[in-house]
Amino acid sequence: MHKRRSNKRKRVKWLNKIIQSIIFIFTIFSVSNRILAQEIRIDTINSHIYNSNQIDSLFKKPNCLIGYFPNQTGYLTKIDSAGKEAFDTTFTIQHIKIPSGGVNINGWLYLPLGNEKHPLIILTNGGGNITKNFRSFPDWVAPILAHCGIAAFVHDKRGTGESEGNFAKTTYDDYITDAGNCAVFLSKYEKINADIIGVAGASEGGRIAVIAASRYPEIKFAISFAGTVVSAVDDRIYAQTSWLKSLNLPDSAFSEVLELHKKSIRAWASNDPKEHDKVNLDIYEMRGKYNAQILPYTKEEMDSIPDFEFILSTWYSLPNDYLSEMVHFNKKWLAIFGKDDPVVPTSESVKNIIHFMALSGNNDYSIAVIPDCGHAPVNIKTKRMIRLDNMIINWINDNILNENE
Repeated sequence: MHKRRSNKRKRVKWLNKIIQSIIFIFTIFSVSNRILAQEIRIDTINSHIYNSNQIDSLFKKPNCLIGYFPNQTGYLTKIDSAGKEAFDTTFTIQHIKIPSGGVNINGWLYLPLGNEKHPLIILTNGGGNITKNFRSFPDWVAPILAHCGIAAFVHDKRGTGESEGNFAKTTYDDYITDAGNCAVFLSKYEKINADIIGVAGASEGGRIAVIAASRYPEIKFAISFAGTVVSAVDDRIYAQTSWLKSLNLPDSAFSEVLELHKKSIRAWASNDPKEHDKVNLDIYEMRGKYNAQILPYTKEEMDSIPDFEFILSTWYSLPNDYLSEMVHFNKKWLAIFGKDDPVVPTSESVKNIIHFMALSGNNDYSIAVIPDCGHAPVNIKTKRMIRLDNMIINWINDNILNENE
C-alpha cells in the first residue's frame, strides 16, 4: 500500500515538473498567477472563429496517435496489447545544414519511413537564445508530425547551437529569412512534396511563421500558437503592462512606471539615438524614486549587460513593421490563442486577423481561442496539458492533406 502511494507521489511530482517546465519554456517574462485575465469579447458569429464544439472536435485524438503517446522529445511510446511500453521508430532523423543569408543553419529533418514524397512543416523557434527553451515547441511537435506521416524540420536559431551567426545582432527578419530558406532548400529534397510545405511556431515563432509564409511562395500554409498579431510596439507595451500588474504596485506608481516603459519602447522603435538620450534622462531621474528593477534599462545597459542578450533580438526588431505585411497574406492559416494569455493580446490579435484577412481577400484561415489557456499549452485551472498536437494534426488532415488527395 505504502509502495503504491510512493509511486503515485513520484508520478505526480514528475508531472508537475513537466508542466512547470512547459510554462517556463513558453514564457520569457515572469508573470504571476495573480494577473487578471484579459477581458476578451470575441464575435464568435464570425465563421472563421471556431466555436466550442469545433474546438472540442479538433482536440480529439487523431487516428495516427491511437495506441501511442508522445514524449517531450524523441520517438513516441507505443502501448502493446499487454500494456507494455516501447519506443516506436516510425521515422528517421537526418542532420542537415542549410545555407541562409551568408551563414549555415543547423537542423534536423524528421522524415517518415517509406519512399513516397511527404508533406513538410518547418518549425520556427520561440524567444531567447537557450536551446532547450526556444526549441521546446519544435522538439515536442516534430516527432508527432513525423509519426503521422508529415516531415518536420527543427533547427537551431541563427547564432545558437551549431548554427552560424551572431545571435546578439539578429532580428526577427533573420529568423524569417532562415525559415524561408529552409523551406526553399528542402522543397528540392527527393522525399519532400514541394506542393505541401507549411510552417508552424509558438510564441515568437508564431509571428515568425506567419510572416515567413507571407514572404515565401514555397510555403503554402501556416500554423501559429500564441503568435502576436499586433504592432511590435503594442506587443511590447502589452507584455510590460502585464508584468507590472503582477507586481501589485500602487496605482500612481504603476501609471508613472508604465509610462516610462512606453517611452523606452517607442525610443527603441524609433531607432533614433536622440530619443534614447531623452528617455535615459527620465530613467536616471526615476531611479531616485523607484527600485531600478521595475524600470526600463537604458539602451547602452541592455547592449552591454550579458543577461540581456537573450531578448535583444526582440528589441532590435521593434522598428520593423510586420503588421502591415498581413494585408498581403493569402495562405491557409490556423491561428491558435490562449484566451487568458498574459503576454500576447489575444483579443486585439483576433480583431487584426479578421481585419487584415478581409483586406487581403483571404478566406482560408481559422482562429481557435482556447478557454483557460495562457501563453503555454497548459490549462491554468487544472494545470493539465492542452493537446495542441491533436488540434494541429486534425487541422492539417482536414484542411491540407484531404484537399490535396
